[in-house]
Amino acid sequence: MSAQPHCSPSRSSLSCCQIDHNSHDDVHGVTIAAKDRDFFQEKHSFPKRPEVDLTFCNIRYVVKEWSVYSFKPKCKEILHGVSGEFKAGQLVAIMGPSGAGKSTLLNVLAAYTVKGVKGKVLVNGKVRVPYSERWKRTSCYIQQESLMRTKITVGEAMTLTAHLKLGYAISSAYKHTQVLQLLEILGLSHCYDTLCGKLSGGQKKRLDIALELLSNPSVLFLDEPTTGLDSSSCSQCVALLARLAKMERRTVICTIHQPSALILEMFDAIYAVADGHCIYKGPVKSLLPHMSSIGVDCPPYHNPADFLLEVAIGDYGITVDKLATAVDTISQDDKSITYANRQQLEENAEEPPLPAGFIAQCYLLYKRQLLCLKRDHTLLVVRLLCHLLIGVIFGYLYMGSGYRANGVLANYVYLYGSLLLVVYTGKMAVTLAFPVEMRILSREHFNRWYRLAPYYISMLLVEIPFQASCVATYLAVSYWLTGQPVETPRIISFVVFAISASLTAQAWGFFIGATTPVRIAVFAGPIIAVLFSVFGFCIRYMDTPIMFRWMFHISYFRAGFHSLLHTVYGFGRLDLKCDDFYCHYKKPTQFLKEMDIVDTSVANNLILILGIGVLMHLLTASALWCKLNRR
Repeated sequence: MSAQPHCSPSRSSLSCCQIDHNSHDDVHGVTIAAKDRDFFQEKHSFPKRPEVDLTFCNIRYVVKEWSVYSFKPKCKEILHGVSGEFKAGQLVAIMGPSGAGKSTLLNVLAAYTVKGVKGKVLVNGKVRVPYSERWKRTSCYIQQESLMRTKITVGEAMTLTAHLKLGYAISSAYKHTQVLQLLEILGLSHCYDTLCGKLSGGQKKRLDIALELLSNPSVLFLDEPTTGLDSSSCSQCVALLARLAKMERRTVICTIHQPSALILEMFDAIYAVADGHCIYKGPVKSLLPHMSSIGVDCPPYHNPADFLLEVAIGDYGITVDKLATAVDTISQDDKSITYANRQQLEENAEEPPLPAGFIAQCYLLYKRQLLCLKRDHTLLVVRLLCHLLIGVIFGYLYMGSGYRANGVLANYVYLYGSLLLVVYTGKMAVTLAFPVEMRILSREHFNRWYRLAPYYISMLLVEIPFQASCVATYLAVSYWLTGQPVETPRIISFVVFAISASLTAQAWGFFIGATTPVRIAVFAGPIIAVLFSVFGFCIRYMDTPIMFRWMFHISYFRAGFHSLLHTVYGFGRLDLKCDDFYCHYKKPTQFLKEMDIVDTSVANNLILILGIGVLMHLLTASALWCKLNRR
């Protein structure tokens, strides 16, 4: 029989190949031509990677639940000593009803969840260390939601990720070739210049896989990869995973809730859980015979996946304990090679390239931030225009108060209002930055795209200059309209203190956003700003109750406000303009004396403001590190 032409790997449908019936492999419903397999391997010339057999023994997972009726937490066991083995070249489905523990098991196997886990996970017969660099570079975890930057194109996302993961020891030409080949194989070549936010659900899933395949992992973990997809996209996605497992000898493990019969046949093996117990593990073809052996027959024309879930929830009168006991009777064909041979393969495998260095990561992440802002600059323009508008309004409200002796109190309010404005805008503009970014950051950081420090620095390189520009825009208008002293040292000092206070408030915003839920963050930010602004404006140090004076000393708002007053009315300023018979504040030092800030040290205030800003950034980075590593 002559061979029929096979489909191009660039097509999105991966199960449409017509084959030579004399030479083919069958991946449970995904028929793969030998020539197609060779073409796949030639076109995607990844370096050799170690094949991985993943074994887990007596895995238990316990969480602590707090009760309003007790001061002690109650321990609840989610996984009850489950065991199993997933082999290289297999596509494995972890199945079970909602709340059965399938996602928990996947998280444990991927080392995404570590705390509260007991038992052993073995990689090729050796105990795995969850935090080891070797394991992290061997595996990847693709979460259920497709989380990506929506304002960069597919090509830009792949290229930037290739630079991050593969570093600069490998030529750009080679990385570009790998990007193009991966996109072709996953059927995304035509989406190269498409924004990620405009991709369909199936295309986003495939792009998620493509981004992780750049580092050539041996083990892929996927949480509900078919959720939210139509039947056609589901088939394409699972067929792709089957190809990655079968042709490239990867270990592909995914949770799946309720697949169709066609999709179920694409899997090599099933690991079914119910109430934290394993109720079936073995080949797909052995599922129904095993169920028959324990007295439960699948009705005709019934989806085996639906049947399995119905059995798991007790619809057929079989208890979970009986199902768990019967698991040990399942016979499994062991076609895996010995661990001695596996070790030989590991020795022959090439070491994966080192990721980009610290400076390179900062540059690449900064470039990605700029690309996103370039295409979505509405918020930045609005922030600038608002500062400009408020500057005009404040300038006309307090016009000329800066040089008139009878306008000192009005100018006092202008200085307070100006500082309050730049503090609020600096803080609230970034308070929601981390709650929005946290899920994307968690996925990329866990899969070793980059370290936390370069990410944080790249974000500050965007936010700090822009906030400083916003403050400068406001001051350029309001400072001139209100008639503040036009002396270079005073102007420089005024701008420095206003920007420093705004950037310190921004650091507070980052910290509040990183440590508190969204609803609390948007409430706590203004409350803290108002609390600290009271000291120095509404109340003097001598009038402050002793129990609150410590807040006077640590208030960066007080330090900034007093420094602005000293900049405008201190440093030997000459008499103010007086059009009346008597002006109480004709001599500026008189106002400083009454406010008890004649002896204010501007240098110490600047150190306090900058010190608090740096401290808050360090605390924010520490909080993020704890969140990213609290698994």
